[in-house]
Amino acid sequence: MPKLHVVGSDGHIFSHLITEDQITIGRSQDNAIALADNTASRSHAQIIKTQEGYVLKDLGSFNGTKVNARSIQSALLHHNDLIEIGLTKITFLSEETEKSSLTDSIIITPDTEYDTHQQKVVGSSSQTAYGGSQELLISAESSKDRTPDEIESAKVKADVSSLERTNKVLFVLYEISSQLNTIQDFNELLKKIMDLIFMVITADTGFLLLTGDEAEDEFIPVVVKYRDEKIKDTEQLKASKTIINKVIHDKVALLTSNAMDDSRLDHAQSVFVQQIRSAICVPLWKKDKIIGVIQLDSLRFENQFTPEDLELLKAIGSQVAMVIEQASLNEQIREEELMRRRLERFNSPQVVEMILKGGQETKDNIMDPQELTATILFTDIIGFTRFSEELPPREVNVILNQYFSRMTDIVFTHDGTLDKYIGDGLMAVFGAPMEKDDDAVRAIRAALDMRRELAVLREEIENKVKLDIRIGINTGRVVAGNIGSPKRLEYTVIGDPVNTASRLESIALPNQILIGEETYQLVNDMFKIKEVGPRMVKGKSAEIMVYEVLD
Repeated sequence: MPKLHVVGSDGHIFSHLITEDQITIGRSQDNAIALADNTASRSHAQIIKTQEGYVLKDLGSFNGTKVNARSIQSALLHHNDLIEIGLTKITFLSEETEKSSLTDSIIITPDTEYDTHQQKVVGSSSQTAYGGSQELLISAESSKDRTPDEIESAKVKADVSSLERTNKVLFVLYEISSQLNTIQDFNELLKKIMDLIFMVITADTGFLLLTGDEAEDEFIPVVVKYRDEKIKDTEQLKASKTIINKVIHDKVALLTSNAMDDSRLDHAQSVFVQQIRSAICVPLWKKDKIIGVIQLDSLRFENQFTPEDLELLKAIGSQVAMVIEQASLNEQIREEELMRRRLERFNSPQVVEMILKGGQETKDNIMDPQELTATILFTDIIGFTRFSEELPPREVNVILNQYFSRMTDIVFTHDGTLDKYIGDGLMAVFGAPMEKDDDAVRAIRAALDMRRELAVLREEIENKVKLDIRIGINTGRVVAGNIGSPKRLEYTVIGDPVNTASRLESIALPNQILIGEETYQLVNDMFKIKEVGPRMVKGKSAEIMVYEVLD
C-alpha cells in the first residue's frame, strides 16, 4: 500500500499510509494530512486513486504544487516522486517499496535479554527540555584527601577543559549560523550539522534520527555519516534501540565508555552484535518534547568518548532545534518577500500591506478563486498602430513605457489592482483581491487622473505623436483568482461585467470616460455625469445604458 513520507519545514517528520481512494493535503486540520506550514494553503492539494494509479492535483493553491521541482496542476505519481507543498517535502513511496535509500542504510535492531554477568555503570547526563547543563552522573574516583595544590591543579584542568568545550561549541554554532541563509534545504542543513560535529568530536559513525507519529518506537533516519566514507556503500549501520529508547524515555544524554559493559542497557543484544566500544546519544528537544536523537559511535578501544565529549554534544544538540526553527523562520521570511514582490507587481503598497497584515487566513484565501463585486477599468491608446508605424521602434517603446508607468502609478494611488497590460491597453480592477465600499468611486477618480496625466505627457513628448485614450468602466459580480496553466498562473477577474467594461472602452470617443448602469448607481451623486443613452455593444443581445463622466 502506498505511503507518503512527510518532512515538514520545522523538521517534523512522519509517514502517512494511503488507505483511501482520495485524500487532501493542506494547512487545515480537516485534511487527511494536516501540515504545520504557513506557506501551504488551507486545502492545498489532493491525491486521487485512479485506474492509471495515484494522481496528485493542485487545488488552486497560492504557492502552487511541485513534483520533482516542476510546477503541476495534475500529475500521475511514481515511486520516489518528490512533492513540494509550501516548505513541506513529501516523498511518494509505492506499495512495492516502502523504504527510502537512507532508511535502508541504517537498521534499528530489536533487543532481547542476553548474558547475565557483572556490568560496569559508566553514567549519563540529565538534560532538561531547555538544554540546561547538569553534572554528569558518573562514577566518582575513590574518595581521598587532596592537597590545596592538587585541588588548584584540578580546578585549572577543569577550567581549561570547559574553555575548550565552549570554543568547540561556538565554532560549530558559528559555522551553522553563517550558512543558515545559504542552506535552504532542511536535510542539507542537518547534514552540515553532522559534518561539523565530526570536526570537533572524533567518531567512526553517527546518525540523526527523528521520531515518527505512527508509533512510539518509530524512528526515521535523516542523516547517516561514516568517518570512512569507503565503507558507506558496503555495509549497513546498526543502531541499538536500547540506547535510543533510554535517551528518549528517560530524557537523558547517554555516554557509554564501553557499551558492552554498561549495566544500564540491560544486556541489549544489539549492542553486543554491533560491538560498540563507546557511544554518545543525546536527545533533540522542541520545547518540552523530544523529537529525535543524535548518536555518535566509536568502534575503537583507543578512542573512548569522554564526559567532555558528552557535554559538547549535549550543548550542540540543545541548539539544533533552535537552529532548525531559525532556518524555518528564514525560509518563511523568504517566502513572504517573494509573495510581497508578486503582489507589488499588480497592487498598490497599501493593498499589499493589508494582505500581509491580514493574518494567515487572508494570505491563504487571497489568490483562491472567489466571487466578489468589483469595478473594472479598461483604457486604450487610440491610433497606436498608426503612430507606431511613423516612429522608430525604440522611440515607440520609450513613449509606451512612460505612458504605462504613469497610468499604473495612478491605479496604485487609488488602491487599484493592475490586472494586465494588453498591447497598448491597460486593465485595472478596484475591489479585488480585497473589496472596499468605495471601489467604484476610486475607479472614477483614477480615470479622471489618467485623463489629466495624459495631457501632461502629451506636452512632454511635444509633437512626436498625438496621444488620445478612451476609458470604459463597469461594476458587477465577478470571479477573481489565479487562472491559467500549471506553468503560468495569472491573477485576474472574469465575468460579464468585465466584458461590458471592455465594450464600453471600445465605443468611447477620444479621451471620453464611459461607465455602465451599475457604476452610475454607485457614483451618480459624487461626480458630474451625463447620460449618453442606450447603446448596442458587441456580445450583448440587448442595449445597455451608457453614461459619460465629465470633469
